[in-house]
Amino acid sequence: MCTSDESFNGLSTMFKNFLYRLKTRLLRKTRLRKYLQQGGCKIYFGCGNVKQEGYINIDVRWTPAVDIMADLDWCAKNFHGKCHEFYISHLLEHFNSPGKAMRASSNTALGALNLINAMLITDGIVRVAVPDFRALAELYVQGRFPLFPRLHGRLMGEQNYYENQHACAFDREFLEYCLKYCHFGMIEEWDPENEGFSRDGSFDRLDERATSLNLLARKLEHI
Repeated sequence: MCTSDESFNGLSTMFKNFLYRLKTRLLRKTRLRKYLQQGGCKIYFGCGNVKQEGYINIDVRWTPAVDIMADLDWCAKNFHGKCHEFYISHLLEHFNSPGKAMRASSNTALGALNLINAMLITDGIVRVAVPDFRALAELYVQGRFPLFPRLHGRLMGEQNYYENQHACAFDREFLEYCLKYCHFGMIEEWDPENEGFSRDGSFDRLDERATSLNLLARKLEHI
């Protein structure tokens, strides 16, 4: 049974979180102007609880790491053509699969990449990290890990809140295809540890096998 002090502390924490979320929304335009005035915008979208230094940390849900609470559509409207770099770590798989028809509506992975492309300057960088389906499938087939519990969440998302569910899977070939389809080129792998990143999904490993597929690409000039 909770004591009155525990109940008060719980309510106090909830109230503080509410105030922080409210403050984040009210200051959104003010912070936007500040970041745009600084120039050279670098966005980390879907930051969750991880703050990456040198980036504007954005998420649809409030956490202490969030600089601006917003969705991708809001970002696309307010950072159009302003970003030098856009980083998404273990987020693209939360958008719907484009299917065989390569649908590019806003709720698909292609739609998300198109919005990101619109935010970047020409030659701007998109940095992507997604669960590596090939690595996870090989670990399963080799019998090194059962589907549950170690692989299932990486494939399907933990689904402990609405946004935390996966709707698309990627191996390198398919992710490169999607990037090229959305007018990105000069694709290469990148290592978050070498880049000095704070630890997030891009560091994911199982039994010393990298299970995060990390690719970097540049926005091509539209002809």
